[in-house]
Amino acid sequence: MELSLTIRNIRNIKTADIALPLDKGLYAIVGENGCGKSTIMLVMSLIVKTSSAHMLTNADIANDSNIDIATDEGKDHWFYKNGKLTTGRFTTIKANKLTKKTHSALVVHSHWPGFYEGSIFYGCRFDDYDTVDTFLAQPDFEKDLIEADPFVAETLGYILHNNKGYYQSLYKIRNRATAEKYKFKGIPYFVKYGNSIISQFKMSSGECLLISLIDFINNLVVKGGRFGKFLFLIDEVELALHPGAIDRLVLFIRNLIDTSKYQLVFYFSTHSAELIHRIEPRNIFLVENNMGTVEMINPCYPNYAIRNLYIPNGFDFVLLVEDELAKGIVNKVIRENQLAKSKLCCVLPAGGCTQMLKLHHDMVTYNALGTGRNIISIYDGDVKESISGKREYESLPKCFLPIPSVEKYLKKKCIDESDRVFIKLIGDKYFNIRSLPDIIADYKNDERTKKSKDSDGKAFYKVICSNLKQAGISEADFIKYICDDIYAYENPVKFVESLRRLLQ
Repeated sequence: MELSLTIRNIRNIKTADIALPLDKGLYAIVGENGCGKSTIMLVMSLIVKTSSAHMLTNADIANDSNIDIATDEGKDHWFYKNGKLTTGRFTTIKANKLTKKTHSALVVHSHWPGFYEGSIFYGCRFDDYDTVDTFLAQPDFEKDLIEADPFVAETLGYILHNNKGYYQSLYKIRNRATAEKYKFKGIPYFVKYGNSIISQFKMSSGECLLISLIDFINNLVVKGGRFGKFLFLIDEVELALHPGAIDRLVLFIRNLIDTSKYQLVFYFSTHSAELIHRIEPRNIFLVENNMGTVEMINPCYPNYAIRNLYIPNGFDFVLLVEDELAKGIVNKVIRENQLAKSKLCCVLPAGGCTQMLKLHHDMVTYNALGTGRNIISIYDGDVKESISGKREYESLPKCFLPIPSVEKYLKKKCIDESDRVFIKLIGDKYFNIRSLPDIIADYKNDERTKKSKDSDGKAFYKVICSNLKQAGISEADFIKYICDDIYAYENPVKFVESLRRLLQ
């Protein structure tokens, strides 16, 4: 499931063609200030609420501004007309019981139910900011308040203060009809402090943002409803929440995703190291804006995304590798051969070879780790020729794994070469429910395999991990042990000596 975006001449984005997954999970759109993260989030939000288009002013768009959006639900073309963006399609909304007024609304075919908070400073939660003062000026306003649901109060207290009982005096407007009576667009919350009552709009940015988010989750996810999927878009959360709260928010969201029967898709746009380091590389999308032309890098490792290693300063050597699988191999080599004797080494996944080269070069050029610290790049074996030919990176300390990559290695041994000894070795170890030869046979006969060729071995690796999960073996455990198996099977003497020299 995918969200396809084509953006032309919106704010500082002249052109962007973007594809983002809409599979269940937690994702991050990252990048430097001014790269276009918030604009992309706003464009994404058009499938959640068409009123987001009003956040684009005349200074943001021009006559040739347009957006194409496609999901599994349908496609929409947004174009410039009379100073704003529109799809040109409208429907009439029936009058509500209080106002007796009808109004027209934009029609979109790519719609997803969801939640969008566009900015800490200009977000949607401020829609009722002025209305709430009029409400609190009523002499008997408290009769229209009820206690907040325990889920909302306890979750808010847990995330912000690690104390579920912190917001015992949290209240909200009684119901939707009461909210409409006072002309509220949403259902505002209030907290009592002694004899005083404060609206959520006068609370901290973090409290205000989280109340809106948790209330939405409570009503449509926890209590359930007619929708089977939800898209959550939150921009610049680090401006409202401290690192500890971000940590607990991520834990809360992960648990919600894992336990909910619904398809929950969360996107954060951020440049927060705390948040970025808590999301898997395959779910991180790095925005790069080159004079208005926007591209996305994915997968993207956290350290590459923030260009600054978020680690303690005490390491003597930082070893950059391409992914977690390569990290497992390198750590095994270091342990088995005591290469970290009298020195502290840190092995960090940093992305593909091109990203790693650039990161290594930038870290050395700008002395990112300070004096007395050494950086080494360790690449998959299949890129040795191309990396060695790059003269501008010639002086960077580097070496190459004795195998192309773990994914390619597994495919080579199990599929291309049908190495019986190796297949029996890992088959007996990890595949006790369904045999490895059966898995290999199904993979070979799959039409998708014949069509894609799977040159990088990632499709086969995905099949392997899927079967391991059914057997109760996590990918993390498999990485740990398969790296031990590969090390023993290959006996990489030359690689060990190369790494030993670099660590001296």
